[in-house]
Amino acid sequence: MRSSAPTVETPLSSTPAPPASTDSGQWAVPWESQTPQQAEAPPKKKKRRGRLIAAVLVLVLLAGGLVAGQLLRPLPEPTLSLTLSKTSHTFAGAKPVLAWPGQGQSALFVEGIGTMGAAGGGAPTPTASVAKVMTAYVFLKSHPLASGQPGPTYTVSREAAMRLIGQKRRGESLLEVTAGQRLTQRKALEALMIISANDVAHELARWDAGNPVAFVAKMNAAAKQLGMNNTRYTDPSGYRSDTVSTAGDQVKLLRAAMRIPAFAEIVAQRTFVPDNGGPVRIGGNMLLGQLGVVGGKTGFTDAAGGNYVFAARKRVGDVNTLIIGAVMGQRSASAVGAIDAAKNLVAGAEGALVSATLAPAGQQVAKVDDGLGGTTPVTTKAPLTVIGWPGLTVPVKIDATAPHKAAQGTQLGTVSAGASRVPLVLGAELTEPPVTKRLLRLAD
Repeated sequence: MRSSAPTVETPLSSTPAPPASTDSGQWAVPWESQTPQQAEAPPKKKKRRGRLIAAVLVLVLLAGGLVAGQLLRPLPEPTLSLTLSKTSHTFAGAKPVLAWPGQGQSALFVEGIGTMGAAGGGAPTPTASVAKVMTAYVFLKSHPLASGQPGPTYTVSREAAMRLIGQKRRGESLLEVTAGQRLTQRKALEALMIISANDVAHELARWDAGNPVAFVAKMNAAAKQLGMNNTRYTDPSGYRSDTVSTAGDQVKLLRAAMRIPAFAEIVAQRTFVPDNGGPVRIGGNMLLGQLGVVGGKTGFTDAAGGNYVFAARKRVGDVNTLIIGAVMGQRSASAVGAIDAAKNLVAGAEGALVSATLAPAGQQVAKVDDGLGGTTPVTTKAPLTVIGWPGLTVPVKIDATAPHKAAQGTQLGTVSAGASRVPLVLGAELTEPPVTKRLLRLAD
């Protein structure tokens, strides 16, 4: 009997170990039963979480920068504008007809409004002593004189005393100064403007510029600066006939001179009272104190005729008005002819002036715009009253600036209607734009 090797049987429950992967020759695929520890998968969730956090941080930084940029941007400059329904007022009716003189030339001006009218053309004509308004104006511009004060004291020259002989022979208006006489600035100007002293006019020229020629150059320079284009001065007193001007130019000069308090005080005096105890002398402005006339200067020579420049105050409604006028070239034996013509003009002008109230005190007439949609009311501190004459249109204007913030009642400036000028105040607290408007502000 033949024997054989024993046979080893593999249990049925035992299965061979699976291969690590199936290889196609191009790629390998992990076996499906491979455990997680065996398959090393990439951490996809962690990567996504990191990217999300980074994106959020970028957005936060961008938003923070945008907010900071909006808050740090300069605020728009606030603007102030009228809210009245009209920016001007026209007085009903036809322009008044005034009693203009039939000879020479004349002009009227209402301060804050404009020219009321003129007659007789604009050809230069001799000024006579009306030229002394410029003499006083130039001297006061170089040597300011405080209100009510005498000013410095000056000494009269020998030349001035010697000049008197010829001046008397010609019949000039004089103080009759003496060599060595001492005059305060105020007394010298009073003699010049009230009694029209030609001798003092030449001394003022010497005290200011050293000699009349240099002073006359200053007079002509001042005339040019004031826009007196048809005026030429050749002497400080106006006695020479080649010192010429026009009514319109003299109105410009008197307007400027009346703004100097010392000048206005001097020309408002009816008499000259000398310091040395001499007799009181009556001034030539006979219209002073009538019809509101508060100042002026007369002039007369054979070549010039009668001349007169004047200033009158008239209260119309609740507004004080200053009327400036000039009458020149009146053929009369003295300046009285010019004064009479001026009297008719002043009366007619004052009678023609009327008023209208555009807004009572406390009414909103303007607003402040902060530039981002916010507005604050601006009101009048007093009634806004406009004055004028029939047929005249008067503009309403604002002269004010607006801050970014201020308390209620703060004055910002004024609103003007012709000669009327009224303070403007905030009707409510003015605040800067809120944060929300600043954040939502679009690019300018």
